[in-house]
Amino acid sequence: MKKIFRLCTILLSSLLILTACSSEKTKVFTTKYGNNQENETTLTYKGEVVNRLKTISNITDLGTDEEAAYNSIKTSIDQENKDINGLSYTIEKKDGKVVITWDLDFTKINFEKDKDRLHFKTSSLDEERKLSYIEENLKKNGAIEKK
Repeated sequence: MKKIFRLCTILLSSLLILTACSSEKTKVFTTKYGNNQENETTLTYKGEVVNRLKTISNITDLGTDEEAAYNSIKTSIDQENKDINGLSYTIEKKDGKVVITWDLDFTKINFEKDKDRLHFKTSSLDEERKLSYIEENLKKNGAIEKK
């Protein structure tokens, strides 16, 4: 009976360890573009596969006509990104800046239909979702990982 109990304990412990190791993880990167835009990008991944990419962009310099700048940004983003499966976003003006939140769910993307609109450069969704590929592109654009 003790041997069975020990075996069950070992199996359960192994199962818990494997389950904990296979859960999704996140990495956060920050990028600054000049003096007027700052992005924070969160990658949610499992292994080498990114499932979700969320970016919060803060645009601080809106010029003298903040309302016109906000409307121009909103119209442009709405026209370019409407009806893309897996992409949701919000655009709001607060405290004299525009805050844009992008949420890209790679599991819902129609790659063939939307690859050009999403500015994908590789030949497959699997390649676009690779953690190393996304990290490399973020770093090429000046992103720094938050530790």
